[in-house]
Amino acid sequence: MQLSGKTIILGISGGIAAYKSVQLVSDLKKLGATVHVLMTRNSAQFVSPLSLEVISENKVFGHEPLKSQQEIDHIKLAEQADLILIAPATANCLAKLANGISDEMLYDTVLATKAPVLVAPAMNTNMWQHALTQENYRKLKAINYHFVDPAVGELACKTYGPGRLAEFEEIINKVTELLGGSGKLAGKKILISLGATREKIDPVRYLTNESSGKMGFALAREALNQAAQVTVVTTMAVPDDINPDRVIHVESHEEMQAALRDEFKQADVLIMVAAVADYKPKAIAAQKIKTQQNLTVEFEQTTDIIAELAAGKNDNQVVVAFSVETENAIEKAKDKIVRKNLDLIVVNSPAAFGADQAEVVIVDAQGELTRLAKSSKSMIATKLLQCLRLNSHAV
Repeated sequence: MQLSGKTIILGISGGIAAYKSVQLVSDLKKLGATVHVLMTRNSAQFVSPLSLEVISENKVFGHEPLKSQQEIDHIKLAEQADLILIAPATANCLAKLANGISDEMLYDTVLATKAPVLVAPAMNTNMWQHALTQENYRKLKAINYHFVDPAVGELACKTYGPGRLAEFEEIINKVTELLGGSGKLAGKKILISLGATREKIDPVRYLTNESSGKMGFALAREALNQAAQVTVVTTMAVPDDINPDRVIHVESHEEMQAALRDEFKQADVLIMVAAVADYKPKAIAAQKIKTQQNLTVEFEQTTDIIAELAAGKNDNQVVVAFSVETENAIEKAKDKIVRKNLDLIVVNSPAAFGADQAEVVIVDAQGELTRLAKSSKSMIATKLLQCLRLNSHAV
């Protein structure tokens, strides 16, 4: 689904169009989004918080008197958000947004987020056309707030003109565009490896690396959202909300290497997220090794899969690696880019293992850096796919 894996905060301000928000939540969820609703206190006069809670399947925030816990909740929601959508946004709402007024949880959350903010105004025509409202509108656009402008039609106040909440199709198309689901990778073949390989020591023990698969799955979701043909080579089960074109299950370094060799021939982009073991036992014991003191297992180095594949890539193929370092991470990434013939490398730290958010640096072949402050892995995936267009083999 187009919005699978995306978290959308829907802010509802106190206008008559608020009653439409129940259907908007339903439509967003049908596209796979997780929706959290934030209401202003006045909006609860137009739409039932209970209805929104039932449809969203999440707690509805903001309509009740402010509590200390909500002060924590607004930070949590701000960090979780891939996008904040405010629909409807009244003239009062636009004024508060434009002037940084933070007297309700919705406005607290907007000020605390780094996610894009999309605003869908709805109000009386004269209010929409008033010079102060238009000034607030221009001010917000100037600081990169996004808008779906009001539609023209008959309003609840029996007047006719601009001021109606935009049609849901237009709002959702803009949501999808901002979150990368606009078909920008249509026809491109994206190959993603994920999970940690297992190198057997005996029939019940193995050597492996840390990997939750969250980053790889976020990339698969985002590539699918952008209409790419996605093949996943994985050591893990694929979540039900992700439907790649092909899934190849592997376990060891050797199996992953063989699968990627075959698939890379047809791929436009390889994104190597998998945590592949750098070493494997020289010999695998046929029987379970008995408990003993001072056990010694002899290891040998595995081959560097991504270096091998990148060495043979053609001019139209893009190869992306992930790198986890505990020191001198950027310098080592720049060295790997050159030494392994890579196009991009994503640098993160062990703190990213299993986390829903991470701080990363994307390094390109020219050594230029794109730094992402602590962000959801979904947002990192979106940014990384955008960066594919920045290198000389743009897709």
